[in-house]
Amino acid sequence: MSTSRLTIMQKMAQETGLGTLVTATGGSTTTLVDTTSVLTGPYSAQRFGRGWPVRYTTLNSAASTESSAVSSYDPSIGTITLSPATTASKAADLAQIWSGIDHIARVTEAIDRGLTRHCFRWVLIPLTDIPDGDMGDSGVTLWGTVSNAATTKVMQAWPMSFGQRYMFVNNSAANGYQPSAAIPCQAGDSWILDLLVYVASGTASIVAYDNTNAASITLSGDGSSYSGTGWKRLYNEFTIPTSCETWTLRLGGAELTADTYWTDVVAFPKNRRRFTLPARVLRKRVGDVLIRCGEEYEDFYFRPYVTGGRQVGVMQSPVGIVLGLSSGIGDPVYVEELRPYEALSTDAATTECSEDLAVASSIYELYRPLAAQHRIIESKSGYVTDSEMQRRVMDALQRMKSYQSEAAESKVVYR
Repeated sequence: MSTSRLTIMQKMAQETGLGTLVTATGGSTTTLVDTTSVLTGPYSAQRFGRGWPVRYTTLNSAASTESSAVSSYDPSIGTITLSPATTASKAADLAQIWSGIDHIARVTEAIDRGLTRHCFRWVLIPLTDIPDGDMGDSGVTLWGTVSNAATTKVMQAWPMSFGQRYMFVNNSAANGYQPSAAIPCQAGDSWILDLLVYVASGTASIVAYDNTNAASITLSGDGSSYSGTGWKRLYNEFTIPTSCETWTLRLGGAELTADTYWTDVVAFPKNRRRFTLPARVLRKRVGDVLIRCGEEYEDFYFRPYVTGGRQVGVMQSPVGIVLGLSSGIGDPVYVEELRPYEALSTDAATTECSEDLAVASSIYELYRPLAAQHRIIESKSGYVTDSEMQRRVMDALQRMKSYQSEAAESKVVYR
């Protein structure tokens, strides 16, 4: 289940006691008003200190997510005066009031560190000669220059979640495409081309293009197009033409209105046994080698490449896989990579990481720099001493490790 950055922030506020959640009943660009629950009551005006960060989150169309700080607090009317001013009144919006930190960015930075340093999952990446054929890179810099289309890398929530990302090709004219980088080849070699496409509209098309002779290469198999909707596996074979030194794969659509999503782009000579893995892959994070079986997307399943799953060689530098047999068996071969989750750029952005692990790792990363300051931290419920903060760090570490162990034992494969 996906978890948003906002949800993680709210859980962190509640579990650490450093944050207070408020739903505004009124206010202006310079005031946060709550007359029903949290802010109104027989409290001290020092309950929320001057300079404490305030974070708004959009719950209505009149406001946006933005940050401010406490200038003063009047509990008799449930009003916090804000500085700097916000861009619009935030009535009915959710606010977070934090203590112990100088800016809300410390919380979002802790979430990013937690996800990228301590939260991992097993990801299946296909063995391929297409640079970034697994769509593991967040951008399209490893691909060529797009033609008659706009392309972006996107992620999708389950169940549309086969592969790490998708290359979204949004045509701006007929026959738009995203080309791969040029791929070295030898004339006469037989190649396999196996890829997955999700067609939202229009007709998906693929072209193997001979760069040397400026001509398309004939495909044999499922062909170069798919006019249906939904998922489709396109499997083809082709022979490198005479004098061809490099070829390029073009992914796109036929019509102006074509919208296509591509992933797990597998291409290699039939006799290929050695595959270099993407540069991001570390040797210690390489798992089992598997074969994806099944002709149709709905029927896909994975089995070990050979009994035991590890009767393969692993190259050290660059990191790669040496298969015991030729890979030209008709089914693509994958390797497991233990990969960290990615940072979240907005409050609405989501992660597939377990919510418990995401929150625990984020709290640990929030506490660590606070403990390193060796100071007394003011909170809404009193003061947190240096020794208490050191204890909190250790408790957070143990809690995070327990959730890490649960994730490792389940060995969830990203699909």
